[in-house]
Amino acid sequence: MLPALVLFGALLFTACNKDNEEIVSDLVTEEDVLAAQNIDNDVDDAVDEALESRGNGGGDCPEVTVDPDDGSFPRTVTVDYGDDGCEGPHGHIRRGKIIITQTDTMKNPGAVRTVTYENFYVDDVLVEGSKTWENLGVDDDGNVTLQRSVEHTLTFPNGHTASWVANHTFTQLEGGNTPAHIDDVFEITGGSEGVNRMGKSFSVSITTPLIRKKFCPWIVSGVKEITVDGKTRILDYGDGDCDPFAQLTLPNGEVRDIII
Repeated sequence: MLPALVLFGALLFTACNKDNEEIVSDLVTEEDVLAAQNIDNDVDDAVDEALESRGNGGGDCPEVTVDPDDGSFPRTVTVDYGDDGCEGPHGHIRRGKIIITQTDTMKNPGAVRTVTYENFYVDDVLVEGSKTWENLGVDDDGNVTLQRSVEHTLTFPNGHTASWVANHTFTQLEGGNTPAHIDDVFEITGGSEGVNRMGKSFSVSITTPLIRKKFCPWIVSGVKEITVDGKTRILDYGDGDCDPFAQLTLPNGEVRDIII
């Protein structure tokens, strides 16, 4: 079993015919989708950590500034990781700034949180764009429901870019009655579309709701369909275990075990 990035690097040297080129395209698209997802999750975690600690978590990184600092809304929170950066709980190195504007506490229906970036990197990948969260209230089962809209562009160290827009609904299944985020569990539905590093357009549809446990850096279950050039790949995240493994089914039916 190999990470998608390693598989992609190996296949670049053999992509001398149409079949191999299609395999490379499959893996590049999947790698970009996973990079988008992992960076989205890391940014969400960084925001939660900053808002929980308000700079009182110990150490000098990140520096968190709240304006106004009297507990009122609307407010702007600036999270500065500096030029050298620092490591997050799941091992990703963050540097630059995240700027958060919020109209109300996110537990209140109608509250909106907007996240933007200033020279912000995750593991040497430049993140540009914005992300918006809105509390839609509770569903029929009494679960808090949030809408997340994302417009991101990633620039990789080699200068290649991938971009996408996404709209997802997050339904909180666990952790809503505690102030900390580490015990939160969300069900995620929706989809996204974008352009991968090879300049090919793709779309992603969640066909089985994804489950995100905040203590885990990976999606633990659910299924996505990823479509490029009219051909669909299926990404299955497994049965709920907190591990970095998933199965990718290519358009030709070939199944690959990948590390996410």
